[in-house]
Amino acid sequence: MSTVDKSKVIDFLEELSDEQFQRSVWLASSGPEISSLTEAICGLFDDSGLSIALDKGKMVFTEEIDDLLRGLGHALGAVEESLPPARLIIDPKMVSVREQATRLLHLIKSQ
Repeated sequence: MSTVDKSKVIDFLEELSDEQFQRSVWLASSGPEISSLTEAICGLFDDSGLSIALDKGKMVFTEEIDDLLRGLGHALGAVEESLPPARLIIDPKMVSVREQATRLLHLIKSQ
């Protein structure tokens, strides 16, 4: 039985909420830190175990937070990951993702 690594969830929500961090790591061509939207999505949902728990209907945080995480997953699915990173960061769909991730971080940290 797998459990969710909540610290990874928080780490990747922080990446998805922070435009300046995205500019520094998604536009980087070399280290020390390089990332991408795809890596952030995989980290949030796959590496943390979150998608398995949500798909099985298991309570991860609270009902409200879990529903918002599912909503974030849908919002991320609507983002065109193939856009060049500079365009991706300013895409209105990414602005919405950042807003949702920021709200989720606030809710998780205040529980």
